Amino acid sequence: MALVMPAARAAGHAPSGSTVRLWRGSVAQRLRLVSGLILFAFAATHFLNHALGLFGIEAMLAFERWRATVTRSVPGTALLAGALLVHAGLALRKLAARRSLRLPAWEAAQIVLGLAIPFLLVPHILGTRVANLLYGLNTSYPTVIAHLWPDAIPRQTLLLTLVWAHGCLGLHHWLRLSPGYRRAAPWLGVAALILPLAAMLGIAMQGELMERDLAAAARFDAADLAQRWPQYRPPEALTGLGTPIIAGFYAASGLALALGLVRMTAAWRARRIAVTYLDGPSVRAADGMTLLEVSRAHRIPHVAVCGGRGRCSTCRVLVTRGTHNLSPPSAQETATLTAIGAPPGVRLACQARPRGEVTLMRILRPGTRDRTGDRLGDPDLAGVEREVAILFVDVRGFTPLAERKFAFDVVYILNRFFEAAGEPVVKHGGWIGGYAGDGLLALFTHPDGIDAACRAAFAAAADIDRAVQALNRQIAAELPAPLRIAMGLHAGPLVLGRLGYGESRPMSAIGPAVNIASRLETHAKAHEVQLAASAAAARRAGIPLDGLRVETVAIRGSEQALEVVSVERAGDLAGRLPAA
Repeated sequence: MALVMPAARAAGHAPSGSTVRLWRGSVAQRLRLVSGLILFAFAATHFLNHALGLFGIEAMLAFERWRATVTRSVPGTALLAGALLVHAGLALRKLAARRSLRLPAWEAAQIVLGLAIPFLLVPHILGTRVANLLYGLNTSYPTVIAHLWPDAIPRQTLLLTLVWAHGCLGLHHWLRLSPGYRRAAPWLGVAALILPLAAMLGIAMQGELMERDLAAAARFDAADLAQRWPQYRPPEALTGLGTPIIAGFYAASGLALALGLVRMTAAWRARRIAVTYLDGPSVRAADGMTLLEVSRAHRIPHVAVCGGRGRCSTCRVLVTRGTHNLSPPSAQETATLTAIGAPPGVRLACQARPRGEVTLMRILRPGTRDRTGDRLGDPDLAGVEREVAILFVDVRGFTPLAERKFAFDVVYILNRFFEAAGEPVVKHGGWIGGYAGDGLLALFTHPDGIDAACRAAFAAAADIDRAVQALNRQIAAELPAPLRIAMGLHAGPLVLGRLGYGESRPMSAIGPAVNIASRLETHAKAHEVQLAASAAAARRAGIPLDGLRVETVAIRGSEQALEVVSVERAGDLAGRLPAA
């Protein structure tokens, strides 16, 4: 007995040497990115300095002296202050420019975190770096710990958490375009969790040590212990500055949000532009919105891995009508489209703004719901023997294609193919028995017996031929050559049942007929035909074999040779099928 499917094959990977260019973007986007990286590097080394408290105050001070030579130098201070102002200013600018409040959850979370940080960060900066710069106060670790411990520690812990979460979210959604990052992500995730925890523990350990030292100093009149933890209070002039600075930031934030809302309201009241999705609805969009914003505003699923920053190209669309009604491509969009070899008519949805009616198709479309599960029959089926028609469908030469495409594109093409092949299977009463890389197995049974099941399988094969032709026309811009398929069809007794452990128990089929159908699909590939079917299955379907190519073939794994019908196009058999 043979298992239903061969071992799964890899669906493809990103092309070798085609690392995504993470630095694409407008000048403003690059400034925001670089300023964010500077601030993240400062935060990471600062938290690492905290974590050294686990090894002692001397370790903290040694690392702090090294950091101070950079961060507290005049160029370092100017760089950090400039990065902070640029990053916050550009974030508010982007908030004011929004034309829709519908955005991915991670982006909304990053905005909320970013708006919360200044409330806690401003007093901390004034009490440490500014106090040291203007008043020459000692703000090294012993002094700051003595000032903060224990009452202000919860506030500082919250600040650390907000800063780290905001930075990690942004870094993750920038770096995830890189294949190298995807491989390293689990290890980096562990490090991202350990570092803030170690930072909190390092401060806590030194705070408890300080309490013990001060208690011993008071008990034994040991002045040297007390001197290890000098006390200080930030000047009132500085602490008084915190409130107006924070109020100014949130006033600017409120103004940016109000400008965004005014812009949205004005856009919705302005003329409405018709945007038609070939694979979706037709909607009316406000003037000035990008195509990605149009999709989000109308809750139309639209892939955008980089968050709409013009770097990843996953939001791209094929414009079939009204190309002249879109804003001209910017230098940033042109560079991204050139890097992926996009053909004419393809635009980035996050950059293109419609100025008149347009018709488009999302190239990377989120998958649709798989309805074949509704046809699997009794979910508690323990195993029954039935006569089944088996159809293997596979894409020829997909591996070279996958090696030239990004993983996003490979998944998209495969899902479109599985959709094109799967719908005819379901239409003719079959169900998908499994997937293996770029191929699928379809199974057909029928209340009227195996003859009707064979007719359904051949009808499905003919429709798959036509569906793949239509798919090739739809996604021609994404393919170096049209998709070519090979199919193997056979019928015979199988045992149907749910195999697996726990909840992962899909319907499976076991029996020699599965192996034979798989070998027939391989035979079709080898002989450059689209369909190779057993003559027995064709006769059961009522297909006359006169005029068809019929030969006797030795099938590996089968003791007897098999009569095989080879057809260049499965669609050609539709006219030979008896009327239902």
